[in-house]
Amino acid sequence: MKNYKEHLLNHNFPKQLSDLMNSNQFLKLFSVAALGLAVFALITLMTLGFKPPIVISLSESAIELNQIEKLPKPEDQIQQAAKKYISLRYKWEPANVVKNLELADAFIHPISKKAYLAAVSNVIKFSSEKQVSQRAYANAVNVNLQSKTVTVAGDRITSIQGMMAAGPLKVELTFENGDRTKENPWGVYFVKEKESL
Repeated sequence: MKNYKEHLLNHNFPKQLSDLMNSNQFLKLFSVAALGLAVFALITLMTLGFKPPIVISLSESAIELNQIEKLPKPEDQIQQAAKKYISLRYKWEPANVVKNLELADAFIHPISKKAYLAAVSNVIKFSSEKQVSQRAYANAVNVNLQSKTVTVAGDRITSIQGMMAAGPLKVELTFENGDRTKENPWGVYFVKEKESL
């Protein structure tokens, strides 16, 4: 009798099946992880989407306003407009007198423009010819909403060809409300200006 040796052929099928199952497990695990991440992202997005926005209120001078102060008081707005007007109208030197007085023009009511331009043309001429500088500091600004007046009290320092003189600044401004502009964000326009000694 012949000796038969049987050789079992090692087929690759079981190994391939094992590799397929392992890769299948990996894909299932990856799919579950991707689904979990997508659900987490969706929940986070919905939570943030339904949350009210955080609003930071700032005044025109970049000071943070409290959340309770939804709108500034009219008196505060008028005071700020008056201070800005005084800083432009009464603070100048020969080099910038024209520019400052033109910027102050944004606070003048249209019915008073002609009188204002006549008054400031004398100031421009006087400042340029005599080398006059002026600085004004408003210490107290009082607003009367009933009479629509603003009383400004402060100090004024005038320099004529290097000679300094200090004196009080007392101005009463009559105002009207109008459109808010880039140059005049308060919408406060001065109709009448009365300076007292």
